[in-house]
Amino acid sequence: MYRTLTCLTDEHAAWVLPLSALVCWVSCHAAFGLLKQARESAGWAAAIWLAATGAAAGAGIWSTHFIAMLGHESPLAIGYDVRLTLASLGVAMATAFCAACLIRRAAGAVAIVASSIVLTAGIAAMHFTGMAGVRITGRFIWDETLVAAALASAAVLTCAALFVFTRRPTRYPRAVATTFLAGAIGTLHFVSMAAMRALPDPSIAAPEGELARGALAAGIAAVMLTTLAFSALSLFADRLRRANHALAAHGAALRVSEERLARALDAGSDGLWDWDIATGQAWYSDRWLTMLGYAPGELEGLIETWQGLLHPQDGPKAQGLLQAHFDGHSPVYECEHRLRRKDGSWGWVLARGKVVERDGGDLPQRIVGTHIDIEARKLAEQQIAHMARHDGLTGLTNRARFCELLGLALREVADEGGTCAVMCLDLDRFKSVNDTVGHMAGDELLKRVAGRFAGRMHPADTVARMGGDEFAILVRSDPSDEGLRRLAADLISVVGKPFPFGGQAIEVGLSIGIARAPQHGLVETLLFNRADLALYQAKAEGRNCYRMFDAAMDEAITRRRELERDLRTALANGGLELHYQPQVRAGSCELIGFEALARWRHPVRGLIPPGEFIQLAEETGLISALGEWVLRSACSEAARWTRPLKLAVNLSPREFQQSDLPERIFAILAETGLPPSRLEIEITETAIFADMSRALSILMRLKALGISIAMDDFGTGYASLATLQAFPFDKIKIDRSFVGQVETSPQAAVIVRAVLGLGRSLGIGVVAEGVETAGQVRFLVGENCEELQGYLFGKPQPIESFAEVMGGRQACDLAIRAAPVRQPAARLAFAS
Repeated sequence: MYRTLTCLTDEHAAWVLPLSALVCWVSCHAAFGLLKQARESAGWAAAIWLAATGAAAGAGIWSTHFIAMLGHESPLAIGYDVRLTLASLGVAMATAFCAACLIRRAAGAVAIVASSIVLTAGIAAMHFTGMAGVRITGRFIWDETLVAAALASAAVLTCAALFVFTRRPTRYPRAVATTFLAGAIGTLHFVSMAAMRALPDPSIAAPEGELARGALAAGIAAVMLTTLAFSALSLFADRLRRANHALAAHGAALRVSEERLARALDAGSDGLWDWDIATGQAWYSDRWLTMLGYAPGELEGLIETWQGLLHPQDGPKAQGLLQAHFDGHSPVYECEHRLRRKDGSWGWVLARGKVVERDGGDLPQRIVGTHIDIEARKLAEQQIAHMARHDGLTGLTNRARFCELLGLALREVADEGGTCAVMCLDLDRFKSVNDTVGHMAGDELLKRVAGRFAGRMHPADTVARMGGDEFAILVRSDPSDEGLRRLAADLISVVGKPFPFGGQAIEVGLSIGIARAPQHGLVETLLFNRADLALYQAKAEGRNCYRMFDAAMDEAITRRRELERDLRTALANGGLELHYQPQVRAGSCELIGFEALARWRHPVRGLIPPGEFIQLAEETGLISALGEWVLRSACSEAARWTRPLKLAVNLSPREFQQSDLPERIFAILAETGLPPSRLEIEITETAIFADMSRALSILMRLKALGISIAMDDFGTGYASLATLQAFPFDKIKIDRSFVGQVETSPQAAVIVRAVLGLGRSLGIGVVAEGVETAGQVRFLVGENCEELQGYLFGKPQPIESFAEVMGGRQACDLAIRAAPVRQPAARLAFAS
């Protein structure tokens, strides 16, 4: 590498490298252009282009070599043998021609490599033949290693050039291939020159009668002119070929376009017409006539122009636009109107026309145009307009149109006086219809309900489907209190009649809320919301009834929303607390665990009962967050107890519907460090019956984790025995409503006794809730009840209140004197 750089910088003039590179690049570019023509030609034309390719490439190789030789600064006198110099030119052209022949038709790897070897050999042969014709007063010594490097480098670059030219992997393959080939020629020449050393030899006389440098320069110039001529020829041929292709393509496209135009005129929706105003004659295409149902020539003598077929309602508009067009106010006439068909019906068309001739006074003389059949578009527009304003399932007015009509009615009431009313309607028990007979039956039921509504509506009133099983009515015919009550009662009655479906009768109810304008508001959202509040009240009072809005409903919903907001804040900021109620062993009153209960101490309203805020959490969807907080806080607290007492936590039905419940509970146990065996989950029958298969799966997964399961409020449901048989409960808790009456009600005592016997028979532990008296304790102990819980042993309090018990010391001494039951004396206390 160093020797090559030294040769370039020290032994050649500065202009040699750029000039030789330019000459080489131009000649190679011309050669590739000519080769492209040869590849796209056949016969004698291809042979001529191949010969031109060999001449251009050979001339470039030869010129590059001898331009470099002219710039070689040798200390010895230099001359050139005429025959060998010309022979080197012939060698370059012949080998380039052979390589072009090889690569013309083939683009495979073998052809590329073979062509590269031939062309590289030709470049080398030209170089060394030319060097053999150089005459100096000395002799040349060659470095064989550098010569081999020159040949290998040139072969690789030549192969790359032919690969790019044939495979076209780049955006500009010809330019890239030219650059590679020029690099191959230059590399072979200059690396070979670096491999040569000229040693003076006094025995060799100075060259005389040889080709002088001036003559060589003239020869190079002649060869370069030839190369440039080949370049021009290549460029001209390429452009001529492109022009011929473009002309042929244009001709073919023109023929195709004409054919398409003819077919379009025959099969399209455009009817052509030509109206000569001066003579009153009009011409109509066949398509124009068939579009309206007429046969060709059938209208001759019947009408002068198509204006005689205009619809009476569209005539003035069309005539006005046409006159404006005649007067020059509009450059193009365009109008949508109806034309009478042969059968007497009316068809929508789009008319377009243009004045093509005027007289000297600028009056129109001739107008041509088209009529396009837009009947399908008009029908589609009508259908879209209907869909935009009506419900797709029932055909009733939809929510958007209802709100629009309500706004118009309220503005009319505000401006002109009068009154109107809004009814919000909701089907009762509709969800059970979907669950039992399927959604298709539910959709059919909605259609039939809508039909019954529509059959009871005055033309001035509007009934709309708002979504799902929710409907609304805008009452304008008789919005008096008596009229609204009568209409509401009629709708409830008609919807309450059975709907026959698939051999069975489906029954649903209807709840209605009513608000009137202007008494209850003149703003659409306010009036509708108040009707919705009245509907909510109707549902809360038993459903299948109607309620009129009053101010108390607004106050109640305001309080509820404030309470919901405060509950969200309490959940987010730690405003809730846990109280714990002890559970004891019946015989010894030994403390065995606590039930964790959520309490909310409101900063303004004080202690809010659990039944109030837990129901609110279930209705607003906050119950899951609340349940997770209770479980995490209780487990974290129980994990710090010095004694391994049991922890019972209630789960709501909403929480039990979450399929990932066991995984979330296990994650909380792992996070807090509480063993699963110390946790007891309490659920009610309501949580099970929503989805029994899912509930069984969740319970089995909880049991597999080692968590105990207790059924809470046992005895209050309607399928308790079946539930005990089907589900793996560890405990059942007798509801406080039975335990509290065992001393006064024989029936309650029988029920409690039966439940205790059932628990023993099934091997399930029993807990009695709501124990408040010593007599209840004596009864339960006498019936072998295992665990007790109630105010007698402690009300729900913060865990700090049970510090002494948790520490193992006696916490209370009830000193209840009882008749011997199982022990001689009944002394009830928390025992460590």
